[in-house]
Amino acid sequence: MSFTNGDICKVDLRWQVLDIGFAANVFQAFLVQETPHDLSDVTAVTDMAAWITRILAPMEPHVVVTCDVTNILVYKKVGPLWNFVSAAPIVFVPESIGDPLPSGVAALMTAYTDLSRVLGKKYIPGLAEPGQTAGVWIGAVLAAMADSADEWVTHFASLGDPLSEWYPGVYSLKATGFKIFTSEVIVRDIPAYQRRRKAGVGT
Repeated sequence: MSFTNGDICKVDLRWQVLDIGFAANVFQAFLVQETPHDLSDVTAVTDMAAWITRILAPMEPHVVVTCDVTNILVYKKVGPLWNFVSAAPIVFVPESIGDPLPSGVAALMTAYTDLSRVLGKKYIPGLAEPGQTAGVWIGAVLAAMADSADEWVTHFASLGDPLSEWYPGVYSLKATGFKIFTSEVIVRDIPAYQRRRKAGVGT
């Protein structure tokens, strides 16, 4: 299996905060090539791993050291199905030694497409108590969320094939296809609660 122009890649990211619980997020990207050609699975998985690493890096100072990424799985959309490609290694080194916020409490980022009813939400779990005060995230956390959100929605070239570019977005049954994110993304200053933590959450 390989990828080519118009293919969709999905990354299923699972987290665990020790003694608190599990969380999950899904990231999706659409492959664009001016001249369609094969992009190997290895290259696609490497691209996805680097992308997720960039997204998470700004949050590392604010996430408790007991928060681990337990699984990162890459899939390709083939017809109505998501075919498993490979697990992917990412670099994620949380740094905060503060106490974790309660289970389910997370930072929330929302990205938009050109259809108002089709959007993406990402929850970052495991933030430490010093990251919020009076019920809102402190400035440093909001700045980190903004940097993370920017990495999430911005298209990027393949590391192994500069003629291939990935455009983040979301596959929507409502829109009957993949919708690429616009540059509009909102970070919420009030801590959110991730109620769903099953496969497919946060698409």
